[in-house]
Amino acid sequence: MYRFEDIKLVIWDLDETFWNGTITEGEIEIPEENRYLVKRLTDIGIINSICSKNDLEMVEEALNRENIRDYFVFLSVNWEAKGQRIKKLIEDMQLRPDNVLFLDDNHLNLEEAKYYCPKIMTAGPDAITDLCHKADACKKQDLKHTRLKQYQLLEQKAENKTHFASNEEFLYSSDITVCVNYDCINAIERIYDLVWRSNQLNFTKKRSSMKELKELLLDPDVLSGYVQVEDRFGDYGIVGFFAVKNGELIHFCFSCRTLGMGIEQFIYHFLERPRLSIVGQVISDLSQDQPPGWIHLLSGPAAAKADDQAECSPEQAAVLMKGPCDLFQIMPYLKGKRRIDAELSYVNSHGIAIESAGHTTQIVESLRLTQRQKELVCSEVPFADMGMYSDRMFKNPYKLVIISILADANLGVYRRKNTGERVCFFEGYRPITDEGNWDGYIAGKYDGAEIPFTKNMLQEFADRYEFVGINSPEQITENLKYIRRHLRKDCLLAVMLGGELQYEKNTSPVYEKRHLVHKNINDAIKRMAAEVDGIHLIDVNRYLIDQRSFYDHFNHYIKPVYYQLAEEISQLITQQTGENIAMEPKAKMAMIYMKNTAGRIKRRLLKPRKARSL
Repeated sequence: MYRFEDIKLVIWDLDETFWNGTITEGEIEIPEENRYLVKRLTDIGIINSICSKNDLEMVEEALNRENIRDYFVFLSVNWEAKGQRIKKLIEDMQLRPDNVLFLDDNHLNLEEAKYYCPKIMTAGPDAITDLCHKADACKKQDLKHTRLKQYQLLEQKAENKTHFASNEEFLYSSDITVCVNYDCINAIERIYDLVWRSNQLNFTKKRSSMKELKELLLDPDVLSGYVQVEDRFGDYGIVGFFAVKNGELIHFCFSCRTLGMGIEQFIYHFLERPRLSIVGQVISDLSQDQPPGWIHLLSGPAAAKADDQAECSPEQAAVLMKGPCDLFQIMPYLKGKRRIDAELSYVNSHGIAIESAGHTTQIVESLRLTQRQKELVCSEVPFADMGMYSDRMFKNPYKLVIISILADANLGVYRRKNTGERVCFFEGYRPITDEGNWDGYIAGKYDGAEIPFTKNMLQEFADRYEFVGINSPEQITENLKYIRRHLRKDCLLAVMLGGELQYEKNTSPVYEKRHLVHKNINDAIKRMAAEVDGIHLIDVNRYLIDQRSFYDHFNHYIKPVYYQLAEEISQLITQQTGENIAMEPKAKMAMIYMKNTAGRIKRRLLKPRKARSL
């Protein structure tokens, strides 16, 4: 038997279950009742998946032909035994077997599923009519298919994750942003749902009634808040809730859809680790000394209102921050961000990661090329994007523009053979015009900005474009001079230099001698800045102490480094613009890090600077 009220996922067999017939043997027919059930389940927030012994291509074609493919996620279609596949499917979807119903016409498959997942619910096709009746009687509605979209997002992430060498590398690439809000009464329905439906990440297991929850949220002695999460894949909505009274957590629960992202660890540190009595089993460890370094904090509507800052358009902003992940890491610490415009790495509408917005050659091309030339490149280069050619740094009345040289030291530059237009993409260490690298890009072994490469695509690009190389220090300084000449005279150009400290745990050949590359670039920029007015340098090396300054990558640092950089930038903004861009008070997690490092940083800054031998 099954418990309909516990179902969060239905896994369908296909042949003689979801449809009549065997697809590999001939025609199939989907009963209208089955089609209706899949759609009705989606309408009430229950997800549908498939575990079938079949040919995936044939199944995909049939589901698309019937206009029902988009109702299913995490398809497991191959000829392997079903038991272990179902177990992995449930784990990948971050659910518990207790909340899963498996439908199959073969009783051996049902028994095998129960062997690997003892608490899973199972039934044969004869249960479909009863499921329809129970689904029709369900009062809960999700007509916008919010839960389906969230699991589609999770499915996309699971696929994307396979292209990274480590889980942490993947998480750092995901641009995870957390927003904490305190207007809980306005979100009480979702909070009530979290309190009752979350289990794996519900630390207190306190199941408050709606009346109890309202009283709690209105209690002036209780600090309560809800947590929203976004990343480059999409918006997860409200995924967490906490309530603290007298220094102890009454509620601390999170949706399983963010399992493995570190959200609960981050919020626990954000709240300064209050007392917590964990009830029952949870599948997350809160004992870490430091919060996850890949998560960025944004203030919610209540905090933004308290800041009393007026909205402004990019044209009204005083500052532009343009570049890759180092600037993204700094942004959360700057209060007054509504006066700061940002053009950072992003994922375009085709799911392609664009990292070249702050590359000096790309900036030069944004002004040098005509609109027709830009459109030509984007029309024939499948991984190009008009957003790469944003030229508002030259058009808007900014008082300060901040860029970083990280992209210049990494990305390759390609030139159109016939007409000379340049485009910057991918690690220059592995040119995509080199046929010897094609198998690696096609197989996803090399960083390819999530592009599904084909040999024809790479060949067409190589026919039209040639690899120029990675920018030399001389080319970078020439680009910076060009940028400086074309900015407004009253605009200061601030350049963030690259780190010169070697990362001893590096295993990637791409970054093997990057610290030396950065030193050569930095030295050239320093010489140029001494001769050119209107350029200010921000040197991260002032804050790099030793190997403990790194998080997990040559270009990824621990929070104190970004916090110190944010302090320097906030002072620079105030000096240049008159705007009081103070440090964000809610950046408490950075201060936790800094307890052990601030003294070392201060002592280092007070010492006379000596040239380092690299």
